[in-house]
Amino acid sequence: MRTRFCIIHNPNAGSQTRRLYDAVLSRLKRSCSDIEVTETARRGEGMIAAEAAAKSGRFHAIVAVGGDGTVHDVAEGVLGQSTPMGIIPVGTANVFSREIGLPRSPEALASTLLRGCERTIPVGEVNGRPFLFVVGIGFDAEAVRQFELKGMRSLGWLGLVGPTLRALVSHRDRLLQMETERGLTQARWIIVTRTKRYAANLMLAPTADLNEARFQVLSMKGSGPLMRLTQLSTLAIGGLRFGPGVTLETAAWVKIGGDGLVPVQIDGEVLGDLPLDIRIHPKKLTLILPHAI
Repeated sequence: MRTRFCIIHNPNAGSQTRRLYDAVLSRLKRSCSDIEVTETARRGEGMIAAEAAAKSGRFHAIVAVGGDGTVHDVAEGVLGQSTPMGIIPVGTANVFSREIGLPRSPEALASTLLRGCERTIPVGEVNGRPFLFVVGIGFDAEAVRQFELKGMRSLGWLGLVGPTLRALVSHRDRLLQMETERGLTQARWIIVTRTKRYAANLMLAPTADLNEARFQVLSMKGSGPLMRLTQLSTLAIGGLRFGPGVTLETAAWVKIGGDGLVPVQIDGEVLGDLPLDIRIHPKKLTLILPHAI
């Protein structure tokens, strides 16, 4: 049983943060766990704290408390280390936590951290920087930018509606060049993912598998609000891959070029600029899971 935890907490995560976090922490303490807590205020601080904790050798686990951005930060810090990463998912989307099947109750989360199994998985890298599950280029990155700009996190899922509508109106579709081992193509919006689901738990790429060292790549052709609205409608019912102008392929690597003004989001955070070189990272990530994924 694990008893020594370094907990890295983002107090600015979604509205569930304090209640679920306190409940899990209370259960860990009742199990006589030795806990050290670090609170992060800015992007990148979680990575620094996690790396230092992992290298110290003093902990049985490094635990990320927050949303996908916090999980991304902590994962980057523990990548390639023997100390496993646990997660208490309290953000807006929690895409990665849902994908690995983490429970939602305090009791089950505490039990997972104390006694869960460990699994090592590959992760991606974009221009040499690790990422866990998704890179979006174009429309969805603009929606994320609007989401961050307007400070909508406190509204949870409802906070995604306004930014998406603003992106429909304001985003200018620019031509993107994409290369994979299958050859060259052009698109207006591209999503490179390692998870089945996306955003509001919507089905994106049913054959995605975190255990595989490959990506699922969706490239969207066509432009304008009507085309994007049509594609979003198919995403809402879990069928984006069948939408107009949409192609889904599996790739070991992806290169994307285009206008430097095109927004890029990585694991739900606006990060990076074109061109992008997306590959599998040479190091792997060890996770604490309630069951095998």
